[in-house]
Amino acid sequence: MKSLKYIGHQLSLLIVSVFALSPFTYAQNSVFYVPEGDNSFHIQDVGLELNHLSFIKNNEYFNDISDGLTLLGSQVHPEFIYNPSNQAQFRSGLFLLKYFGEESLDKVIPTFSFKYVNEKHHFTIGNLYARDNHRLIEPLMGSEKLLSSEVLESGIAYQYTSRNVRSELWLDWENYIRKQDNEREVFTFGSVSRLALLDQLSFPIQFLMQHKGGQINNRYNSDTESSAGTQNAFNASLGIEYKFNTLRNDIVLSYYYLYHQAESNSPEYPFESGDAHYLTLDYKRKDLSFLLGYYRADQFVSIKGNEMFQTHSLKTNINHWNGVLDQTYAELTEPYRELVFTKLFYEKFLAPKVKLGFQWEGFLQLNDSDLSLGTVKSKKHQFDHSIGVYLIFNDVFNF
Repeated sequence: MKSLKYIGHQLSLLIVSVFALSPFTYAQNSVFYVPEGDNSFHIQDVGLELNHLSFIKNNEYFNDISDGLTLLGSQVHPEFIYNPSNQAQFRSGLFLLKYFGEESLDKVIPTFSFKYVNEKHHFTIGNLYARDNHRLIEPLMGSEKLLSSEVLESGIAYQYTSRNVRSELWLDWENYIRKQDNEREVFTFGSVSRLALLDQLSFPIQFLMQHKGGQINNRYNSDTESSAGTQNAFNASLGIEYKFNTLRNDIVLSYYYLYHQAESNSPEYPFESGDAHYLTLDYKRKDLSFLLGYYRADQFVSIKGNEMFQTHSLKTNINHWNGVLDQTYAELTEPYRELVFTKLFYEKFLAPKVKLGFQWEGFLQLNDSDLSLGTVKSKKHQFDHSIGVYLIFNDVFNF
């Protein structure tokens, strides 16, 4: 009963927050994001849409929170389209993901969806291809999600768009279960909302809630079992953004207050509740963008955010010393995490529909590390960075 009340309370917050979002956002930019622009309804009857993304992202991280790793590969997603009217659309395709250096494909996923568009309303059921991360800020949803099969979501989405308002509400069903499965069902509710009172001033609201549970799977009495119990967690943020009027540049100052809450039986979250502050200054001129930001967290844990903004370690324990697994990072936390970060990216069309992008990110840690858990030294003033390059192609063909 407690879990039902918890879900009901968070859903009420979600529904309240969904009805306000302006068409413009800035602080969520990444070179890997692709703005949603749908011209597939312009084709007559039957057509094909092709999305291609090739990427390289090298994380030179030496902190205690996130692994340094390199992601490189390609995604190809062809979809056949049938438009029975100028408002309804059926899609069926195949999502392919291959990481460089491997002979086989990493993922092959059939895709199906139905879309309905009626003036200001846009409804989708089936696969959701969220190539802009639903415009969530980086601490709530990391851009690396787009470089994996997680970019392909499954569920229901609703969008409302007008001159000053754009709203999105979606359900992503992440893990389907059958009777006697040893895993739990997993799904995430999301809402991205913004109220634009003036051309320069807007108030964003963002929300994520994740549920793990199930009634037909195997459940155990032991809390150590992976299928035990129902777990719920949510993230929310309230923000304010101000755009400075200039002739040639876009300059946006943004501030977000973030909050999280998780049930006490969620082993992946070391803190039941916490909050954070996220401040950014974003400058854009033609094909060049630059972002400077400050982040301070007090026991804030994100469901899907960039690992660099977490307050607990997500590093893998893969090293052995004299045959014993190194558990240095198993329970390591940085409850009061503080960062200064920057992002620079450049995009250029090489040909119609073909775009090349470059991104560089830097993170300077301002907080001390917890040496009591066996870390070698404090990572205060540790500087980490990443470099990313991508090539993207998107076009719609009429048969």
